[in-house]
Amino acid sequence: MWYLTEGRQAILDTVREFVRTEVAPQALEIDATHEFPLALFKRAGELGLLGVTVPEEFGGLGADQTTSALIYEEIATAMPVLTIAMGAHSFLAGGLIEMLGSVEQKKTYLVPAAAGEIIMACGSTEAVGGDNQVEFATRAVLDGDEWVLNGGKVLICNTGVADLYVVVAVTADHVDPVTKAGLSAFLVPAGTPGLGIGKPEHKLGWHGSATGSLSFTDCRIPRENLLGPLDGCLQAMFVSATTEFLSCGPVSLGIAEGAYRMALAYSLERTQQGQSMFDRFQVTRHKLARMYGEIESLRALVYSTYAERDRGQLCLAQGRLLKIKGAEVSEYVAREAIQLFGGVGTVVETGVERYWRDAKVMAIGGASVEALNDVVAGLIKRNLA
Repeated sequence: MWYLTEGRQAILDTVREFVRTEVAPQALEIDATHEFPLALFKRAGELGLLGVTVPEEFGGLGADQTTSALIYEEIATAMPVLTIAMGAHSFLAGGLIEMLGSVEQKKTYLVPAAAGEIIMACGSTEAVGGDNQVEFATRAVLDGDEWVLNGGKVLICNTGVADLYVVVAVTADHVDPVTKAGLSAFLVPAGTPGLGIGKPEHKLGWHGSATGSLSFTDCRIPRENLLGPLDGCLQAMFVSATTEFLSCGPVSLGIAEGAYRMALAYSLERTQQGQSMFDRFQVTRHKLARMYGEIESLRALVYSTYAERDRGQLCLAQGRLLKIKGAEVSEYVAREAIQLFGGVGTVVETGVERYWRDAKVMAIGGASVEALNDVVAGLIKRNLA
């Protein structure tokens, strides 16, 4: 592949061995038990996979975005949910700390986070408003040398296992509907009095992502736990969200590849009237050919976009397109893989149907593809102006 440099290949070889020997053997168990893959998460930290793009001075590898995409794609071929936990930790919470944090805050949190010694989560989403932060109700009020938080967050990944929550709260009288000024980010350690953790949601897919709610009831944190400028965290949020959306491309690519490999192997092994399904049925061959074509089209979009990102482009529209197209392709390929397996494809123990369930959540989790399409349309119009 044109994007595989010697350095990237060396890291990818390490990740492939990690996936083959440690991740893949536990994939079905994690999916069945819904347990957070804690040991694998910690192991990813030991291998440097939680701080790929973090500067070396703060404990990371200092690698580029394309290297990160390769890692997430490979892990997602076996266990997509592990990449979900990693992304919430590294791209959302970690991204905000990297952009907004002081040097001291970065040393305190990014260094152990990159090593997997602590787990982080980002508390942004609320039950009202969707991605319209103007309607956010979680508030932080300064009382002497402490910030007092009240409100709640929903559908937050890594809840209950996180050691640190990066929480977005309203700090002005109102949030400006145009600039979105009035929102601030805060560092809330687990165990802080007034911080409540809801039970993990039982979801269609992403089993083990520890997705749940947060509540804040007169939750007091030190004044210095403000992350970045008062009333001005939205720009950083937009960038960190773009990084998350970008990562949905390689994750979806990995989901599609994992399902495709299973379907191809089954079609070559399953015999009907003395021939493999692949050799006997044209419809089988054509399904696999189209699945392959969709995967390679997504691959081209993913790595051309990441190449632009590594050249310094924000890729605001393209990043969101990766989530939109990735969800579409991964769901299509996984659905066709189940169809090629036939009845056994619906049996959980077979292992193929979980790819479709994870792909379906990719179209919703973090931001729905419908909402993102509208954002992309707005960016297109703005670029024409």
